[in-house]
Parts: sequence; structure tokens; C-alpha cells
Amino acid sequence: MKRAAVWWILLALLVSACAAFLPKPRPAPVERRLAVEEGAEAPAVMPATEKTGITERPAGQTLPQRRIIYEASLELVVEDTERAAREATAIATDLGGYVVSANLYRVDDQVRGTMTVRVPQERFEEALERFRRLAVRVDREERRTQDVTTEYVDLTARLQNLEATEAELRALLSEVRQRTQRASDVMEVYRELTRVREEIETLKGRLQMLDQLSALATIHLTFIPYELRQPVPAQRWDPRLTLRRAWGTLVVVGRFLVDAGIYFLVVGIPVLSVPVS
Repeated sequence: MKRAAVWWILLALLVSACAAFLPKPRPAPVERRLAVEEGAEAPAVMPATEKTGITERPAGQTLPQRRIIYEASLELVVEDTERAAREATAIATDLGGYVVSANLYRVDDQVRGTMTVRVPQERFEEALERFRRLAVRVDREERRTQDVTTEYVDLTARLQNLEATEAELRALLSEVRQRTQRASDVMEVYRELTRVREEIETLKGRLQMLDQLSALATIHLTFIPYELRQPVPAQRWDPRLTLRRAWGTLVVVGRFLVDAGIYFLVVGIPVLSVPVS
């Protein structure tokens, strides 16, 4: 009898041990169970993310607009510098741009010039092609690009932080005026507010400049006259100029002879009059 009881106890322990190792059913999340019990809608699924390089961003979120500064330099050999400058000005205006600076100058009876124009970025290639058509040949062409997107995003974030700081300082200034009314405390907050405001204006100016530079491409033009098409300068003869040059030469020779006579009288005669022993 005792032996049978022992066997039943061992069998119960074995069943309990096996039950402990069996997988338990996984309970549903509390929120989902409550929603099912109350008949409400299940909680929305978190938005999926998509990878962009080494970072992740929510799907559908737009990246900051890229800001790239375009710049080019052209050295154009032209038949008529003045006409080329006029046509370049008309091209820039026609493309929706403008002339930043222009300079025409004369070197050895030949007119040369430089010009800087700005055109909309989307018409950059068209502008270069039309400027090339003004030249007999293009001696040099150089392009440069600068991506300022990262700088623009950083400046924008700094500007937002500074504007939030400015709002807090203005609130603090009003509070200090109402509570303490101490001039030293008010001036301390006011100085900090002025400093923050100056930084805000500096950042706004830099952002505005980046907006302008990225919206309009800059093109530097150099006009060089085509020497083979230039007329040979005529050599003019003027007898008055010859007479003037001859008179100048005579004056120089006369001065030399007078100076030589003075030196001879002052130095030469005394030296020659000394008896030689």
C-alpha cells in the first residue's frame, strides 16, 4: 500500500515537471485586448521608415532642398569687344538675369573687357552656350560648383534655436522689470538679448546670401580682341614732334657740355697746374 502511494507521488511530480516545460500561450497586448473587448479600433501601426545612407527617416518625409552654387569663367576671343559686351548684356537680360559689373579698357589701340553676369540657375547651360556663340574661339572655360545644403540646414537650425532663445529672453526681461525692477538685472538681460538679436540678423543675412547665390548662377566673361581681324595702326608723322624731340636732345647735350666745362675749370685746371717733381 505504501509502495503504491509512493509511485503515485512520483507520477504526479513527473507530470508537474513536464507541464513546466511546455510552451505557454502568449497573451495579447493589453491595448489590443482592451480594444477588442470594447469594440474599438486597433492602435495604428507605427509608420515605416526607409534608409537614406546611414540614417533613417520616416517614409514620405521630404529631404531638405539641395542648394548648389554654380559659377563659370569664359575667356572669349571676339572680333569686336564693344559689340560682344552689348550682346552679352542682352543675353543676360533675356534669360532673366542681370549684369553685376562690366569694364572695358584699351590696350595698344585694342579694346578689351571683363564682365560678370548672373542668370537663373536652371538656364545656366543655355547661357554658356549663347555666350560661346559670341566668340571666334573660346580660349578658356572653367566651371565650379559648391554644395551648401549642409551649411544651409545648420544655419536654419541655429536660427530657430536663437529665435526661441530670444522669445525666452523677452519674457524674462518683462518678468525682471515687473518683479525686481533693478536696473542692473534689466541691463544684464537686455545685453544678452541684444547679442542674440545680432546673431539672428547675421544668420539671416548669410541665409539670404546663400538663397541668392544658389538661385542665380554667376558667369565671369573676359573679352579678348581677335588680333588677325584688327586693323594695323597707321604710323603718323608730325614734324613738330620731331622738332620738339631734337630740341630736347640739344638741351641735354648743352647741359652735358656746360657741366663738363665747370668740372674742368674747378677740378681739371688746379690739378694740371700742380708742378710735377
